[in-house]
Amino acid sequence: MIKTRPISPAQITFRRVLIFGLMILTTLFLTIKWIAAMPTDAHSAARIVMTVLFILTTGWISLFFWASIFGFFELLAGKNMPGIIWPEKKTPLKSKTAILMPIYNEECDTVYARLLAIAASLVKTGQAQSYDMFVLSDTTNPKIWVEEENGWINAQKLMPEEINLYYRRRPQNIARKSGNIEDFCHKWGALYDYMVVLDADSLLEGKTIVEMSRLMEINRDTGIIQAPPQCINSHSLFARVQQFAGKVYGNIVSAGLCYWQVHDSNYWGHNAIIRIKAFMECCGLPVLKGPKPFGGHILSHDFVEAALIRRGGWYAWLLPELGGSYEECPPTMIDFATRDRRWCQGNIQHLEILVSKHIHPISRIHFTIGIMSYLSSPLWFIFLVAGILVALGHVYFPPEYFSTEQSLFPNWPIFDKMGTITLFLISMFMLIFPKFLGMIIYLKNNKFKNIGGFFGTIKSVLAEIVFSALIAPIMMIFQTKFVWEILTGQDVGWNTQSRDGYTTWKEAFERHIGHTILGVLTTYVVYDQLPALFYWMLPVTIGLMLSIPLSVLSSYEGLGRFAFKHNWFVIPEEKHTPEITQTVQKNAPLLLKQSKKRGVLDVIEDNYLLQIHTLMLETNGPAPDFGKSILNEARIKLDNYLNYGKTPDFSREEEIALLYEPKILEEACIELKLK
Repeated sequence: MIKTRPISPAQITFRRVLIFGLMILTTLFLTIKWIAAMPTDAHSAARIVMTVLFILTTGWISLFFWASIFGFFELLAGKNMPGIIWPEKKTPLKSKTAILMPIYNEECDTVYARLLAIAASLVKTGQAQSYDMFVLSDTTNPKIWVEEENGWINAQKLMPEEINLYYRRRPQNIARKSGNIEDFCHKWGALYDYMVVLDADSLLEGKTIVEMSRLMEINRDTGIIQAPPQCINSHSLFARVQQFAGKVYGNIVSAGLCYWQVHDSNYWGHNAIIRIKAFMECCGLPVLKGPKPFGGHILSHDFVEAALIRRGGWYAWLLPELGGSYEECPPTMIDFATRDRRWCQGNIQHLEILVSKHIHPISRIHFTIGIMSYLSSPLWFIFLVAGILVALGHVYFPPEYFSTEQSLFPNWPIFDKMGTITLFLISMFMLIFPKFLGMIIYLKNNKFKNIGGFFGTIKSVLAEIVFSALIAPIMMIFQTKFVWEILTGQDVGWNTQSRDGYTTWKEAFERHIGHTILGVLTTYVVYDQLPALFYWMLPVTIGLMLSIPLSVLSSYEGLGRFAFKHNWFVIPEEKHTPEITQTVQKNAPLLLKQSKKRGVLDVIEDNYLLQIHTLMLETNGPAPDFGKSILNEARIKLDNYLNYGKTPDFSREEEIALLYEPKILEEACIELKLK
């Protein structure tokens, strides 16, 4: 037997008309209020520019406000997502699913620890035999490459016998993560019905994975099912604030998106199950024309893959009901901005795809939302700058109260101060109110104790609002800079995501000195020339002026642990630690003990590792061409180590060149044994 909450095409259309209709009406109302509040003597061009910017930014806020409102009511009702069929009985799976972990220069002990934890969780479902695991490496660091192979050997010893664990490294990182997944599909995809795509910091409970597989089996028209990930394991103050916000408010946003997207949802790139048939038929990603950053391989491939699958006639679902989906937050503000830079370029690339033929209208909205999530920052920045310039214009070019024409009355400029205050209060309400709705959901379910108790929750929500207000102008400047860099042709490259660490004062000074100077100068100009605007600008200028200490202090794990101890920014997973995270913590030390990180030296000193490494070379494809000079230099350094014990200082290219020469490695291994 199966169960579903039916929804008709007419009902879906009604939801979308309702959401976007309310967005348009709200924007129209606020725009009328804005036009009425503007000084009547403002230059017409300035009025037009500021009004256009106001419409764009207000529309953006309105959309997420109304989505949050309807998401709140959906969660309050506690009903399943309409339209998708849910299994009522826990029947054995008939399908075969590959669990993919694409990695790039990651700390592999934690990667394998997470896979082992997922495997142990799958075993408890009784369906583990329906899954295989793949570590798909694009690693370019030779020492991490060897560590991955050694970690695979050790992880296999701990892996449940029901699940196979495979490892593959690509010699060339064509198309990055999307190319990595595509390569898997071409080589092994025919053996599987579905694939669960993870990130290096992903965790998915076994019951969640099995539920997604069952949903795929029943809903044969579905191409993607996304399980919204929740941030866990955060220790720094910055990450803890983001983690708390995601837990308390994130479900509201997810439910709101589901309300109008229904079966036309998006794909977030990880913690999702994909029908391989749909992916293979639809997801041959284009290489965009022109030079980077606009051209080349698409960075934010997940949005595009969802759009292509939807264009192919398959459904895509976002299901907040699927719990047990976890990830980790960037630990510092700078790490957050670094990730944002990559996402910004990826979303700006979607401008070309936005106008592609045969794309579903909702997919075009997804692209627009993604693009606007970054363009809104420079728009806000331009809006603020334009407002200050208009005000300065009044100071240096005072209006003519008495025209040259004969008139009984002067031309007094009109400025609606109360209208401006009303606009400000409405805007703040739209930004803040959804946060309290998220808190109400916990109150309704009597789960306040899981997020720090009633008073702990109240003070955490208020503190998060203050913290978000302080970092908002900093991120506005960061994102404005990112957009400018992209528009001027600067490519982001491909760097490993930082998962721990803290920000030094030196690093903070280098990254935030521009923010600080901008905040100080703006404060001085406004205070000296425009005292009436001084208090209005404080929400922007305070955060900018404090950017350096904010960045440093929020990166400290000590402050994060202090906050947790005193019931600040607590999430339920810290009160009741999920079993799967406990398993990760148990497995990681076991794997870490095996880690040496000596690259080539590890290979030539361990005959079994050498054999595995050689076999891997035979299956992973041809070696890159480094040239004879690089290999010769590497051999000289290796001989010095073998003959004189001198530790070799291989360059990256030299060490990789050696790792692609099994004959040389075997000879070195034999020579070591003879000594």
